[in-house]
Amino acid sequence: MGKRSLLFTILILTVCMLAGCSKKGKENIPEEGSFRIYCLNRNETALAYENYKSSSDDRESLIQELITAMGSDMKDSDHKAPLKLGFSVLGCLLEGDRLQLDLSSSYLDLSPTREILVRAALVRTLTQIGGVNAVSITVDDLPFMDRGGNYVGPMTADSFVDNEGVEINAYDKATLHLYFANESGDKLVECSRTVMYNTNLPMERLVLEQLIEGPEGNEGYATLSPYTRVISVTVTDGVCFVNLDSAFLESQGNVTPQVSIYSIVNSLAELSTVHKVQFLVNGEGDVKFREVMDLEGDFSRNLDIVE
Repeated sequence: MGKRSLLFTILILTVCMLAGCSKKGKENIPEEGSFRIYCLNRNETALAYENYKSSSDDRESLIQELITAMGSDMKDSDHKAPLKLGFSVLGCLLEGDRLQLDLSSSYLDLSPTREILVRAALVRTLTQIGGVNAVSITVDDLPFMDRGGNYVGPMTADSFVDNEGVEINAYDKATLHLYFANESGDKLVECSRTVMYNTNLPMERLVLEQLIEGPEGNEGYATLSPYTRVISVTVTDGVCFVNLDSAFLESQGNVTPQVSIYSIVNSLAELSTVHKVQFLVNGEGDVKFREVMDLEGDFSRNLDIVE
């Protein structure tokens, strides 16, 4: 394991410990089988939760048990069970540390606020299970797309910030400063893009998703493969840890590796929370980007590469 991979692992473990979610025992199941079943509050404006004691002692059974609990009546009459809102789980499959849930087509009929609350409840409940670090959703075996037509990839508990008791149905407008490639692919061009976004989405992830979505109109040329998936993004002490899947390594037209890398670094560095960026690919840091550029170490804003 490379130094950056080890640092990333320590970071994630530290975050989990501070959040009170450290896992113990066989299969990393929490001590005494204590879980939170996340649900919707009465007005469907925020998440609530109820404590739950499991009876299962293995991961597969525990997944099924928590899914059943999310479809059962809540103890508090003001709480709404996420799986009693007009859709069902058709199946689930655990692949590595990612749990895939296949939901019935009626899931798409949920209102925007209800849908994102339900999604947050599913992810936050199931990622408490040791060995389940992310949840992905399909609908009738088809990739889940949000109302903007964007593919929604695997989600972690961090994808939803800390919504307990906080209004989650708020949408806001943000102006992002993004960097795409020039026509020859050897320089960056800066553009401003105003987007509507759900306030539960971290700005760092929003920037990455907008870069992957690519340029609009005369904003320049794409720097990243549109198939790139954001596995996780975490900021600590001004360093943004960006963990992407292997599609990130794919070439994008005539764009140089440096332009692709600094399109991310410069775009993220426009945020007040980010001063440096560290890259990981599928959790590994000792990777050469397109066999040319070593990703080991921190990357800082580079204005020399901007046209």
